[in-house]
Order: sequence, then C-alpha cells, then structure tokens
Amino acid sequence: GSRPERRHRFKSLSHSSPCELSTKTMSTSNEKKGRLLVVSVDKSEHSKRAWIWAVENIIRDNDKVELIHVFDKTSISALDYISKDYHKLMELEKKYMEKVKEVSGEILHEMLKEAQNKGCKAHITVNVLEKSTEGGVKHTIAEYVDKVGPACLIVASRGAGAFGRAFIGSVSDYLVHNVTVPVIVVKQ
Repeated sequence: GSRPERRHRFKSLSHSSPCELSTKTMSTSNEKKGRLLVVSVDKSEHSKRAWIWAVENIIRDNDKVELIHVFDKTSISALDYISKDYHKLMELEKKYMEKVKEVSGEILHEMLKEAQNKGCKAHITVNVLEKSTEGGVKHTIAEYVDKVGPACLIVASRGAGAFGRAFIGSVSDYLVHNVTVPVIVVKQ
C-alpha cells in the first residue's frame, strides 16, 4: 500500500543539548563509526523500560542517540491563544518554553542516569518536538524520523490491546507501517 502523505511540518522546540557520558569521541580511525538511533520517550514506565532495554541490547558506546519527546502545546492553554492580548500571548509563550525545558530536562536526566547505571557511553541528546495539529504524536514522530534518517527507531508498546488500537490507533503500529527506517517495538 501507499503511505499517506503528511503535509504538516514538525517544529523542533528545544533542548538539543548534548550530554556526553564519556570522554570518548564519536569515532576515530581505529573504531567503527557510530550509528544514529532515535528513541521515542516520554515520562511513562513503558518508555523507561523500553529505554533500559535499548541501552542493554541495542545501543553501542560509539552510537549517537536522539531521545525524542513529543510535547502537546495545546495542553498548556489552547483557548488563551485565541486572545488578541499581545502581552498575554508572550507570557503564555514564555511559560510554554519553560515547560518544554523542564520536561526535556527531566527526561534527559532520568534517561541519562539509567544509561550511566548500565555503563552506556553513547552520545545522548534529547529533542522535544511540538505535536502536529494534523495527525498528532504518531505523525510528528514519523515525519521527524523520516527527516533525520536514523539506523532505526525504538519505541515502547503501550499495551493498549485490540480494543484500544481499534478506536485510537496504535502509535507503534502506525510507525512500523509508515516510517522509512526499521522500527523496534519494545513490548512490555
């Protein structure tokens, strides 16, 4: 089948601060060049378990790993953006960016701690993406992955079951069928 065309563009919001876990460089003439891997994460236990599995089973010391988190701007206050009060809009935008930095910092800190505990020496960054208004989280992740072209995408399975997938759709199922790179779904 043919893939549906995605017309929207993701918006990368912040916090792509690299946090190297060791003094090793990405590659030298004597070592194999690292791969780019993308791991979709959030603050859930499913996501944390998938991250730990990836660190233990997939990620190599010389890999570059991008943790991506999709942030829903509308969860802050969609109705307030209708306002024509410029100062109010600027204050909301400031609060939004502070929240993005807070969430990405929390995720990065927790995931780095887990990686360090497992002895991982990969170069790890976090990138927070604004959820697309058309298609939501799964479309945002798919578009980002297709743009950066990693060796693979690693996602957690939420375990929604057949009923949940039938009505809301599975993000992991969508990604498996619609991104252009291999997708590893970590089941719980």
